[in-house]
Amino acid sequence: MEQRVVLITGCGEPTSIGAALALELKAHGLRVFATARNVGSMAGLAAEGIDTLELDVTSPASIRVAVTTLEDATGRLDVLVNNAGVMGRSPLLDTDLAALRAMLEVNTLAPLAMVQACAGLLVAGALRSGRDSVVANISSIGAIGLPFMGAYGVSKAAETALSDTLRREIANLRIRVVTVSLGSVQTQMAVGDKSVPLLSGKPSGFFPNWEQLDAAAKHTMVKNAASGPLPRTVARRLAAELVAKPRGHIWDGFPAWVFRFVVPLLPVALLDWILRTSTSAGLVLAPSAGDTPKTE
Repeated sequence: MEQRVVLITGCGEPTSIGAALALELKAHGLRVFATARNVGSMAGLAAEGIDTLELDVTSPASIRVAVTTLEDATGRLDVLVNNAGVMGRSPLLDTDLAALRAMLEVNTLAPLAMVQACAGLLVAGALRSGRDSVVANISSIGAIGLPFMGAYGVSKAAETALSDTLRREIANLRIRVVTVSLGSVQTQMAVGDKSVPLLSGKPSGFFPNWEQLDAAAKHTMVKNAASGPLPRTVARRLAAELVAKPRGHIWDGFPAWVFRFVVPLLPVALLDWILRTSTSAGLVLAPSAGDTPKTE
């Protein structure tokens, strides 16, 4: 039997879910192609016998080179994991739209670009193995609309919709699409607060205490991440699903079960109140007639 092949994006950080998943899937007997913008950042994975490729998921040329290299080496793809992503914090009123577009390129459009580029190889993998190929899109519970994570939430909500739609559109092509909604995990992105800048150079003026709000939001994010599972724990569970017959929607991380089972049952007004009062949104200063910022 031919060895099954997996391509994973976003493996550059050694403590990332992408890197952990690469190791877990290799342990399951798959040939793993791990990718990142900087191949040197994956030296540890290469030392474990994992193929590493340079890939910038926002560059069509880079995608073509990586997919061509994969095709020349294997002629097939059985599992594609769209894991690359970025996050950041800002009030939506003060979010730089160019920065938001850049985030959408990575978190939303890149997964679709990867599926489009790899579709032929995924179909080939299904035909050669006699079982469905798999696309796993790593999304987030942040899609619900967490205060000051709006740009990230928008990108992940769109990715979730994209993933769910793809699952229905290409099922007959023998490609099973999986949406993975992750809560907090002890990744360097969360615990180390590796956020991309999103603030506009012309703030609205409605958040004069933004430094306080941001510090509180950062504290909550880091605390939740510390309460979450380790990347290798999530990767172990996810790998077990991907090599079998994965569900269409997988939830993991802290507290994913709340967002899966409880949140859908809450009235909108109650959910809004909870998210406003339990986050730094509750610290936003009410405007007064004397200091309302002027619209430019």
